Amino acid sequence: MAEDAAQAPIPDIPFPDLDVVEEMQMGIVTRLGDVQRQKAEGKPVVWCSVLIPKEILFSMDVPCVYGSVMGAYAAIFRMSSKYCQVAEDDGLSRDVCSVNRCQVGVALCEDRDPFFEQAFTRPDLVIGSNFPCTSESKSFLHIARRFDIPYYFIDTPMNTWGAEIPEHAVTYVARQLQGMIDFLVEHGYTFDLDRLKQEVAFTKALNTVMEEIDDLKSAIPMPMKAFDTIMAMTAPLALSKEARKIELFERLRDELKERVDRGYGVVENERLRLMWIGLPPLFDFKLLEYPEKHGAVIPKTMLEFLVGFNVDPELMDPERPLETIALAQITSPANPSFDAGIDYFVRAARKYKVDGVICAVMRSCGHVPGMQRMTKEAIFDKTGVPAVLIDLDGSDERDYDDSSFKAQLDSFVETLLARKDG
Repeated sequence: MAEDAAQAPIPDIPFPDLDVVEEMQMGIVTRLGDVQRQKAEGKPVVWCSVLIPKEILFSMDVPCVYGSVMGAYAAIFRMSSKYCQVAEDDGLSRDVCSVNRCQVGVALCEDRDPFFEQAFTRPDLVIGSNFPCTSESKSFLHIARRFDIPYYFIDTPMNTWGAEIPEHAVTYVARQLQGMIDFLVEHGYTFDLDRLKQEVAFTKALNTVMEEIDDLKSAIPMPMKAFDTIMAMTAPLALSKEARKIELFERLRDELKERVDRGYGVVENERLRLMWIGLPPLFDFKLLEYPEKHGAVIPKTMLEFLVGFNVDPELMDPERPLETIALAQITSPANPSFDAGIDYFVRAARKYKVDGVICAVMRSCGHVPGMQRMTKEAIFDKTGVPAVLIDLDGSDERDYDDSSFKAQLDSFVETLLARKDG
């Protein structure tokens, strides 16, 4: 089944520039088919978000259908119109996040395209969460009801405390995670605390390498294509346990270092650096390369702050695995309220030395649009870097106006160039 999923017809998408990123991309696709094999072996398959803690899932050998990955691929393959419509016809409001509508549509569609026919596995259990947004809650309940299967919900409270998280909040989320473990044990899985500790220790090591990669990615000129960045930053979440090897990411780090050392840039005569806040245009990654005609590059996108733990690796304690995972989720920039996310982007604007910020406003998102204007103003106040707000649903192509988007982007980039050259 794994080979079938990897070989199913895949519509045209950008090709990775780095061989190691191509390997990651194929590993993500292969994992989808692996789930069908595991179900055939008698393991209950879990439907969940790609952000449900991997450490618990990997330590218990749980095969998962990551709904958000399904939804993202539906958009990447320019099939969002079809699958969003299936979800809407089944009662899911168009006001729900389009990635979530895509994933529900893939699950419920009776006429899936060949890739999704090979990649989708009917779930036996559902694990839902309100991290990072309420749309996850809505879509997971829709799946649980339509397939009439048991579910468990993880409640992660909004971070209203800032950097200093009280112990009672960590304990609360840790107990939610213990409830997830108990739910899986109830349905046939085995839990081993030592294995969980090993997985947290692995993630700590992986995050150390990912920090080194982030440092290299910030180099001028930009050493890594925007598409390669998105694939590589998704890999820690979407790869299987077997493919998620530390050596894979060390190879990426080493290849980037070699590029940085010799001054390689993906664009000749780089003139501007932009940061993209909001969902990247999954239905057309080439839009991330569109500014390159002006000599402008996009070395940093919002998608990256969802990767792995965002807590300092030095603060991660494998001996307290559930508490460490809980702390990471509470303090993640992706977790409301907005202070952590805004601070993340202010730091990124400085680190990546960006000249401008594209704030892509996704109408169907219930979280990001609320922070866009505050983020835009905070970046300008603290760094002097201007931003532009542009309507763009990065997943539902029905809401995209190509000429309008490109005209606004052209105008913004030309203004930045005039400002820089003047």
